[in-house]
Amino acid sequence: TEIYTLSLHVALPISTSAKMSRSRACTSASASVRQMCMRYYPLLLDIRRAHCVVVGAGEVGQRKIETLLACDPARLTAVDPRPPGPDLLAFLARHANFTYAKRPFADTDLDGARLVFACTPLRELNARIGLLCRDKNILCNMADDPESGDFTLPASITRGDLTITVSTGGASPALSRVIRRDLEERYGPEYERLTRLMGRIRPAQLALGGSSSENRRVFRDLAAAPLPELIRKNDRSACERTLKALLPADLHAQIGEWCDDCFPTV
Repeated sequence: TEIYTLSLHVALPISTSAKMSRSRACTSASASVRQMCMRYYPLLLDIRRAHCVVVGAGEVGQRKIETLLACDPARLTAVDPRPPGPDLLAFLARHANFTYAKRPFADTDLDGARLVFACTPLRELNARIGLLCRDKNILCNMADDPESGDFTLPASITRGDLTITVSTGGASPALSRVIRRDLEERYGPEYERLTRLMGRIRPAQLALGGSSSENRRVFRDLAAAPLPELIRKNDRSACERTLKALLPADLHAQIGEWCDDCFPTV
């Protein structure tokens, strides 16, 4: 079973004055102390059992909707007084867990929500949504004022089950985007097949009942092997030889099946 995740950087709500005070303290502190001042706590959040709400379905809100749907939330509700455009109508047709409320925001839209995105063009409304979420202990992302929200969305790339995120803590979103582009070139589409392959090898190796040290050695050797390059070149024979050299003999009979999935025939 695949688990789809949404990468978040989460922060506890603090007052504006506290933010400014801490920002000044962190800026003037030594390098070691500044590391302790990092505001955001990185995590991957499973939203398959969560009700998510996006208020405001304009360009920004639509991007949030698209990325949320890719993570298969239990429910996703968008609220906007404007009628949905073609892209949103396509989402509604494809996703039974997505609903669109064509009306202004109401406080009751937050009932049962675990994750909220305030994306309206009205700053005062976004601020009110943020305060309501704080009162209800709901995590809220503020599109127009990230510092006032509970979490930000870092730049990220996804290759199947591999997710890599980059954040500068708001210091330079442009730098995050540059680093993300570098990572996209470094970790190409072959990593989607690689993570799928690793996902099949791991439980099979653990099922052999070997020691923890032996399992760690096998997994480290696999991670260090030139498998990404072999997959990128579609060199199945070399990949099979590499796996046979690194895996216990008891798993050799399964290597062909794993490679069938990793090197699909056209």
